[in-house]
Amino acid sequence: MNHVFYSKNGEKVFIRKLESIDAKNVLEYLCIVGGETDYLLFDHQGLGISIAEEEHILDQYYNHPNSLLLGCFIGEKIVSISNLSVKEKQRIKHISSLGISVKKQYWNQGIGRNLMKYMIEYAQKNDQIKVIQLEVRSDNLNAISLYKEMGFHSIGTMPKAMKIDDIYYENQIMLLEV
Repeated sequence: MNHVFYSKNGEKVFIRKLESIDAKNVLEYLCIVGGETDYLLFDHQGLGISIAEEEHILDQYYNHPNSLLLGCFIGEKIVSISNLSVKEKQRIKHISSLGISVKKQYWNQGIGRNLMKYMIEYAQKNDQIKVIQLEVRSDNLNAISLYKEMGFHSIGTMPKAMKIDDIYYENQIMLLEV
């Protein structure tokens, strides 16, 4: 499950499943990335959960037969996180939702692209997953461009999907059949 690649600036990046021992670092990472962009569902306060709650979430992902929660590391530092979550209900369990974030310092280094590629390859090898879906703010043009390059296509929009400081933002809903 572990994978190594090099960023555009030559740094060695290690991908692995996140574990409960990563909980504190994951929560710190989420506060950092949440404060760096308004494109995520959370802000600089992160998820607002305890380390114990995050440990539980990480354990659930780590032991799940089809869902996946990965971290990209440079040395010991988390620089990106991505999750692929399958639906649990019988009639929609072939659908997975994808989320990804990258620390701003590492944008445009190929980290998000490599992590997305890894997640798509995982889904393609998984007998249960047939569709990957994601939502992205309609004004996040760099992310939309990457998703299209990776084979996703837009199937519609969700008006008023996000509200920040009394301003509403629209999301694009994108799919990739695997």
